Amino acid sequence: MKEDILHTSGSKYSRVVKKKLQKKKRRKCGCKPPLLGSTEGYNVLNRTSSTTFTLSSATGDLQSPPPAVGTTLTPGNRENFEVDFDEFQNNSASIAYTATAADGTPIQLSFKLNSGGGNSGIQNVKSTGPINVNVNQGSISSDPSLTITDK
Repeated sequence: MKEDILHTSGSKYSRVVKKKLQKKKRRKCGCKPPLLGSTEGYNVLNRTSSTTFTLSSATGDLQSPPPAVGTTLTPGNRENFEVDFDEFQNNSASIAYTATAADGTPIQLSFKLNSGGGNSGIQNVKSTGPINVNVNQGSISSDPSLTITDK
C-alpha cells in the first residue's frame, strides 16, 4: 500500500512516497514444533571406594551424542544418559559397564532405560562381582538414578 505525502521545503513542494510495511502471512511448514522436555534423564552414580567402571555399550534411543563407549566412571562421579521421550511411545536404551575389583574379580553391570509410553524407569538390572546396585526411580523433582556401591 502506498501513501502520498506532500512536504513543503522552502518554495518547492516535494513529493515523498511512504510505504507502509505489510506483514506477510507465513506459510506453515508442517514441521513439528520442538518439544520442551523431549528427553528423560537417568544418572549412574559410582559410590564405590576404588572401582572404576568402563562403558562397554550404550545403544538405543539415546540423545545424540551419547557418552562414548570407553568412557570411564570413577569413584565419586556420575554419568548422565538422556533417552528420547515420547508420551505415546516407549523409547529405550541398553547400557553396559565392565570393571575389575581390587582383588581382580571381573565386574559386569547392565540395565535398560525406558522412557515414555507409560513405561518409564530403570529396568532389567543385572550385575556380577562384588558390588551392590540400588535403583531409585526418581520423582517429579529428581531424575531416576542407579547407584553402585561396594559389597
